Amino acid sequence: MIAAKIILVLLASLSAAFGNTLLKVGASHGLEGEEFTLRHLPRTFLKPAIIGGIALYGIQQLLWITVLRVMDLSVAYPLMIGLNFSFIMAAAWLYFKEPVSAGRLAGVVMIFAGVLTIATG
Repeated sequence: MIAAKIILVLLASLSAAFGNTLLKVGASHGLEGEEFTLRHLPRTFLKPAIIGGIALYGIQQLLWITVLRVMDLSVAYPLMIGLNFSFIMAAAWLYFKEPVSAGRLAGVVMIFAGVLTIATG
């Protein structure tokens, strides 16, 4: 039963991370060199990447509601946030070629140490 709970949190976190990645893709492409103004909103929000990111957020919320039914919030939330940091950092590094410093990696390790402390405490 605990494995199923962890898988639900993992799926919710992956949905959030991929949703954020798609939102970044949609927000970043097509407006290079232009100053963002309100007139860009319709063009931005109708991009397939933005629509996909919003859809993944919807899926993430459905998964998260399911997680909240079966896990303590004080355990599930830190686990989800720790996974989110990891997945977002990996996506940013792989897709956007953002640098990952030793300090960032150490921060993620400390976050997971804290999550483990919370989950087992």
